[in-house]
Amino acid sequence: MVTPPICLFRHGETQWNSEGRFQGQLNSPLTSRGKLQARNNARCLQRQSSLAGPFTVYASPLGRAKETALIMLDELGISADTITYDDRLMEASFGECEGLTEAEVAKSYPDFWQARTADRWIARPPSGESYSDLNSRVSEWYEDVELSQTTLVVCHAMTSRVMRGIYTGLPHEEIVSLTKPHDGFFKLSHGKATHMT
Repeated sequence: MVTPPICLFRHGETQWNSEGRFQGQLNSPLTSRGKLQARNNARCLQRQSSLAGPFTVYASPLGRAKETALIMLDELGISADTITYDDRLMEASFGECEGLTEAEVAKSYPDFWQARTADRWIARPPSGESYSDLNSRVSEWYEDVELSQTTLVVCHAMTSRVMRGIYTGLPHEEIVSLTKPHDGFFKLSHGKATHMT
């Protein structure tokens, strides 16, 4: 059965993104570049003549995703009231490692970092979530979601990777290495995830 397309957006660049810090479920504000990315991504959607409204919009409730979604809808001329926020679309919690750089995590939590190097799918940060944990809640959302003619989803890097993996049936070792661009979006359609720019 052919399902309607899902347009999968990552939030715009944040301050912590620019500093190379793990955000998880903490938040930092969008940079000026991140705000521009949100507007440009909405314009990118408008250029795709095959992706017509009405749009159903889902977003992570974390600040950076919420801010991105609101900027995009403003650009698209769509009411912010159309957004459905869902906790299952939040980024994986990075627990005690949130706010730290890779070097800081490797120094402060060497056992976790070694485990992450060996198998990123099952490695769980102290008090955080693994990719496997994230996959469980995103899969639940995907099974519950009611797709419209075109469904927009604004989420995060790891969440986007997992959702693309669920949609296309990729093995775990490939999911953790998928690209995570801020620019453009992924069109999930006909069993493929295509990066639209």
